[in-house]
Amino acid sequence: MMTNFDPTRLLGPFVAIMVVILIFGSRLTPGRMKETPEGLVFSLKPIYALSRLLFLPIYMAFFFWMAWRQNHAMPWAILLLCLIVYVLSMLQIPATIILTPMTVTQHFWLQRTKTIPYGEVTSLHAMQAGRAILVLGENRARIRHSANHSAAADFRREIERRTGKRVIT
Repeated sequence: MMTNFDPTRLLGPFVAIMVVILIFGSRLTPGRMKETPEGLVFSLKPIYALSRLLFLPIYMAFFFWMAWRQNHAMPWAILLLCLIVYVLSMLQIPATIILTPMTVTQHFWLQRTKTIPYGEVTSLHAMQAGRAILVLGENRARIRHSANHSAAADFRREIERRTGKRVIT
């Protein structure tokens, strides 16, 4: 006897696979820095960027589909709330960090660019058991190289070399 295909049974395994890939996969791969004419570029690891740009809309669309299938009427407040959640998640995406010859710069998608000249770096702090580095500047700017950025060891070595300061653990 053949049963009908029910996509709701795929939600559990799909979410479990996404969680395993995002949590463990992104932590296991160090990523690579890129050398460009502007300087050394430390971008996001591809799986992290993919999770925000692709998996989050798919995840939200699945729940829209489930609500629509049960009711065929979607309250506008739920649509607005989901749009706000998506926009806020895009605002929180860690930015690309560039070590230029004179400054450390962080370029965001939807926020202003942060820049700290190497001479104005006040301290370097290790966070999350050394997986993240926080660069503090005299101009109160804070640039954070997180575990979701590529080449953490290379970033630490280069920022220490260029600023002449050691990372405080």
